[in-house]
Amino acid sequence: MRHTILYATILFLCITCTTKVKTENSILDLVPHNATLVFKINDFETLKNELSTNEILQNLKDLEPFKELTNLIEPLNNLSLQEKGLLAISYVDSTKIAYTYISNDSLSFADWDILPNKTVKTLTYNNLNITKYLIDNSSLFSSFINGYWVSCSSQKILEQLIDSKDEPLINSSLKKFYSISNKEKVLNVWFNVEQNENLINHLLGPDQHISNFTSWLSLDLTLNDTEILLNGIAQPNFEKKHLLNLFNTTKPIQNNTASIIPNDVHYYKSYGFDDFKKVTNNKLTLGFTESTLDSLLNTVEEIGITEVENEKIILLQTYGTATLLDYINEEKVATEEFSGNEIWELNSNSKLFKSIAPFIGDASFTYASIIENTFLFSSSKSSLETLMTKYKSGETFNKTSLFKNAENKLTSSSSILTISDLKGTIDVLEESVSKSLGKMFNASDLKDYVFGSEFISDAGFYHANFLIKKITAEVEQNSVTPIFEVQFKTDLATQPQFVTNHTNRKKEIIVQDQENTLYLISNSGKILWEKELSGTIQGKIHQVDLFKNGKLQYAFTTNNEFLILDRNGNEVKPFTMKFSGGNLNPLAVFDYENKKNYRFIVTQNKQVFMYNNKGEIVKGFKYNTAEANILDAPQHFIIGIKDYIVFKLDNGQLRITNRVGQTRVTVKDKFTFSDNDIKLYQNKFIFTSIDGILYQIDTKGTISSSNLNLAKDHGMDATTRTLAVMNDNVLRIRDKKIQLELGVYSKPTIFYLNDKIYVSVTDIQNQKIYLFDSQAESISKFPIFGNSIIDMADINNNKKVELVLKDQENSIKVFKIR
Repeated sequence: MRHTILYATILFLCITCTTKVKTENSILDLVPHNATLVFKINDFETLKNELSTNEILQNLKDLEPFKELTNLIEPLNNLSLQEKGLLAISYVDSTKIAYTYISNDSLSFADWDILPNKTVKTLTYNNLNITKYLIDNSSLFSSFINGYWVSCSSQKILEQLIDSKDEPLINSSLKKFYSISNKEKVLNVWFNVEQNENLINHLLGPDQHISNFTSWLSLDLTLNDTEILLNGIAQPNFEKKHLLNLFNTTKPIQNNTASIIPNDVHYYKSYGFDDFKKVTNNKLTLGFTESTLDSLLNTVEEIGITEVENEKIILLQTYGTATLLDYINEEKVATEEFSGNEIWELNSNSKLFKSIAPFIGDASFTYASIIENTFLFSSSKSSLETLMTKYKSGETFNKTSLFKNAENKLTSSSSILTISDLKGTIDVLEESVSKSLGKMFNASDLKDYVFGSEFISDAGFYHANFLIKKITAEVEQNSVTPIFEVQFKTDLATQPQFVTNHTNRKKEIIVQDQENTLYLISNSGKILWEKELSGTIQGKIHQVDLFKNGKLQYAFTTNNEFLILDRNGNEVKPFTMKFSGGNLNPLAVFDYENKKNYRFIVTQNKQVFMYNNKGEIVKGFKYNTAEANILDAPQHFIIGIKDYIVFKLDNGQLRITNRVGQTRVTVKDKFTFSDNDIKLYQNKFIFTSIDGILYQIDTKGTISSSNLNLAKDHGMDATTRTLAVMNDNVLRIRDKKIQLELGVYSKPTIFYLNDKIYVSVTDIQNQKIYLFDSQAESISKFPIFGNSIIDMADINNNKKVELVLKDQENSIKVFKIR
C-alpha cells in the first residue's frame, strides 16, 4: 500500500524544480485563489453512486460540520451528463463559505421539468452572461469562461473569477499536485491547510490544531461500502513549527509499542524515528522550546502514547537504556515491586518530559517502570500495574481485531501512526485536531469501525494514509468462512452470478427472483438497486463496454426480450427489443478481435438475429435461418487465427460457421445432443450425447468418439486443457476419478482464478458443495452446505477467492476461501 520510491522521487522533483505546468486556458485558472479544499472529480456519476452507498458517509452526512458541506453542494446533485470537473470550497466572509464547480461538460440538469421551486434568470457582468438558477431556495450562478463551464454558489466569487480570467492567481503547489494526480482514482483531494485559516476555523472551530501540523495534503480517495481510504502526500512548510517538520531527514521505524499496551485501550499513537538527535536539531531550527535533558533521549526510537484506566501512559522504546535509567535512578523517590518488575515513583518536578513536549503536550508523570528496553510513564501506579499484568498474559493491543484490521491497510513502519476505535478517535480528535470534529464523531454510530492514520517521512515529503473501516473478523488460514448473507422476500429464479464493478474493478452479485425482480448486490452484501423485468433471464448475464469508455453494461435475454442495462439498472437504448412468440435462447455475445465491436446474437426457434453496438442488424451475416430449431446459445471459438461459430440444432445437426455465417467446418453426422455445452478442448470441439458418448471434432470435420457409458443426466465442462465429467456419483478430472457419496449431482463447473484451476459440483440431494483442484484433490474444508451450483471470483482483487451460492430458496450466501 505504501507509495513507491519512484512516486516520491517524481513528487519531489515536481515540488523543487522550476518546470512550469502549462496553464494557458487551464482549468486551474478558474479555481478561486483562496480555495482551501479542492476536489478533482475523475468520474462524476461513479462518485455520486459510491458516496450514496458508503455506510460511513451516510452515517455522517447529517452531522456538523459535514452537514454544512453536504448542504452547500446539494444543488450539484441535480446535474447530469457530467464526467469530470474540479470542485473548490472557499471562504466568502465571516459567516459564509461557497463552492465553485468547473468542468468541460456543459451544464445539464437531470429531470429539470419536474424539479420543484425553480427559476432561471440571466444576468450580465463584464460582457459575460451569468445564469442564475434558483432551485428549492438554493442559488447557483453559472457562466462560460475561457472554455469551461463555471458554477458557483456565490455570485461574488463568480464575478471575481471573471475579473481575473486573464491574469489568474494559481497556487504553485496546487499546480504540481494537479499534474501528478492519480486519474485512476474516482476523486483526488487537495487541502490547503495554510492558505485560509478562516475557512478551517469556520468548519472545525477556532480551537483547531490542524494548521499547526502541515501546509498541504494531497490525497486520493478509495471508497467501498464500509471503508474509506485516503492515500497521498503531506507537504509541510519547512519554515514553520509544523509538527511534521520534527521528522525532517529522519527515517520511519517499525512501530513496536503496540505489542506492550493492553488489548482494551481505545487509542494508540506512535512516533518513530531512526535518530532522535535529528529530532532535537529540528526542534532548535524551528524554534521549539529547548530542554537541557534532550540528550538523555538520544537512544529513543519510538514514543508510544495510550490511556489505561483513563490515565495517559507514555512508552519510550530505546536501543540503549543505560543513560535514561541512570537519570531515573537519580529522580526516583520510592521503589516498589510488582509482578517481578520495579515501579518507581519520580520527583514531581522532573523536567524529562519537556524534551518530548511537542509529542505529548504539557504533561508530567510521577510513576515509571521498564519492560525490556521500553520505559513506561504514568500518573498512576495502578495503570502501570494493569499494563504489566496484561502484557505478561499476552493480552496486548497488537493481537486485537481493531489493530489487525488497520494493520492490513497501513504500513509496518511509520513516522506517525494512530489507530483507534470510535471512543479513542473522539479523544484524539478533541485533543489534537478539533473539538468540533470530535463532537461530530461522538454523535455518529461508528462503534464497529477502526480509524487509522499515518505519516511516513521520505526525502523531505510525507506519505499520508487515512483509514475508516468496518472491523471484520480475522481470517483463519485453510478455512471456508461465510462473509455475508442476503435474504429476499421471494424465492430466487436464477443462480447468483458475480459481475464486475467498473468503478473499482471489484466484483458484485446479480440475481433475479421469481417475481422477475433483478438485484445488484455489493461485495459487502448491500442491495444497490432492484429492477422489475417482464420475464426470467435466460442463461448468464454478459458484461460489455458498449461505448468503449471503461463503463460496463449488463446484456441478456428473457423469454421474449433482449435487454442491455447500465450499471444503475437503467435500460440502454435501443437495446430493449421484444420478440413476439418468445422462446428466446440465452444471449450470445462475441467480440472477435477484443476491440469491443460486439456482436449480440439472439436466437429464436430457427431464427438468428445478430446486432452490432448500435442495435442494428449486421447485414453481412448470412446464417439468418437455421435448418431446424436452435438449441441453446451459439458459441464462438478461436483456433489459430480463425473464428468458429457453433450452433446445435434440434434435428441433430452441428453447424460450424465463420464470422459471416458461411460454413467453415462440414459435419456430416447427426447427434442426440445432451444438454451440456459444446466446448473447445485440445483444439477440438467436444460434446456429449444423451446416450453417453463423448464426441470430438477437429477443424477438418473428422469425428472421433468414445463410449463412456454416461448416464443420461451426466454433466461435462472443459477448458482447452482440462476436462471434467460428472457421471452418477463419479467425478472425473482429466485422467483421475473421485467417487463421491450417492446423490444427485449438478454439472461440474471449471473456474480459473489466480493461476489455479478449481472444479466444483453440487450434490443437490444431500445439499453439499464439493470443490477440487486440477489434480482432483479436495480443497481444504470442503464439502460445505449448499443446494445450488456456485460462482467463484476474487471479489476484492486481493488474490483470495470467494464463492457465492443460493443458500435457502430465497437467500444467497458468500464465502471466502483461505
